[in-house]
Amino acid sequence: MNQVAIEGHVRYVQSLLPAAMERRVLFADGSRRTRSVQYLDGSRMRYRAPRLPRIDGATTRRGFDGIWRRFVKARPDAPLLLYFAGHGSPSPQRNLDNNVFDLWGGGALSVRDLAARMKELPDDTPVVLVMAQCFSGAFANLLFEGGRPDGALVERDVVGFFAATRDRPASGCTPEINEADYSDFSSFFFAALSGVDRLGRRVHGADFDRNRFVGMDEAYAYALLHQATSDVPVATSDVFLRRFVRKPDHETMATPYSRVLSWASPAERAALEGLSDTLGLRGEHRLRVAYDLEFGAGAGKRDVEDVISAHRLRFIRVAKSVVLARALRQSGDRARIERFERLRAAEARNPLVEARAASVARQAMRRRAAR
Repeated sequence: MNQVAIEGHVRYVQSLLPAAMERRVLFADGSRRTRSVQYLDGSRMRYRAPRLPRIDGATTRRGFDGIWRRFVKARPDAPLLLYFAGHGSPSPQRNLDNNVFDLWGGGALSVRDLAARMKELPDDTPVVLVMAQCFSGAFANLLFEGGRPDGALVERDVVGFFAATRDRPASGCTPEINEADYSDFSSFFFAALSGVDRLGRRVHGADFDRNRFVGMDEAYAYALLHQATSDVPVATSDVFLRRFVRKPDHETMATPYSRVLSWASPAERAALEGLSDTLGLRGEHRLRVAYDLEFGAGAGKRDVEDVISAHRLRFIRVAKSVVLARALRQSGDRARIERFERLRAAEARNPLVEARAASVARQAMRRRAAR
């Protein structure tokens, strides 16, 4: 089930990284000869060898541990971007807060497994995660010690953007070879973040605050708006707010829409307005209307693949995060407010831009040293 789209996601993200940026790529069994890539040839399923510019090892526990020990821990002060493209599963113990990323050959990397690896890094090493697999939202728990949702907040800046909530599948694992048809979360996210989509076309419209810079928070909002699938993505700030702000849904959804817009960031405002238009929502009570449509009578019979339902859930989740953020800022809890604002500032960064700037700086230093 290692579909050609997964290989395409890895190739696309590799192409966005500066040539001088250090990276390691784990893929399938780590071999360029094994026919490990599944693709659709007409109506027949076939397999071929990988066609990636580099493969550094296998996506196994041994491969992951080796890369972590020899590459990640060897560069303790370097910011870390972790991109996972592949399959994910609910926890075998049915604990949705500890879901897993599926490894080659039947192994698995759980939330708590990754939390243990990250704990080996210095507290000031920032980590960005982009995870495209099913049930990936559980990995937002890396905000907390041990990857446990009731744990203390970790000291490091760790932010993540995930294709699906902890209880839902995600799109993007197709054997279809035409990349023009791909509509997965991470493709939209990285297209907005880099300004170039996977077909090499320029991407506009993600700079919602018009400061000539697209942050990850804007790329996330862009994906929420443009991804026409049943995915319901989640960000670390969403999980932070739901952990620390207790406000019943019936109160949250009673908030007039104009107030929600006034409290929203430019990216959140764009997502709310765009999703409202897509869903045909109107008026001051649209939060309540959307919520009742999604969770009212008959909602339990809805198919998880319902795209309209997914868009409605995206709208509800963005609105809820805006209202909870407002409640937090009015709470007077200075330490928690400062930690939240730090998280939001980290989500507004752009690791691709920072990597390019660092690459240019290193090249300049080498030129000066050679004189």
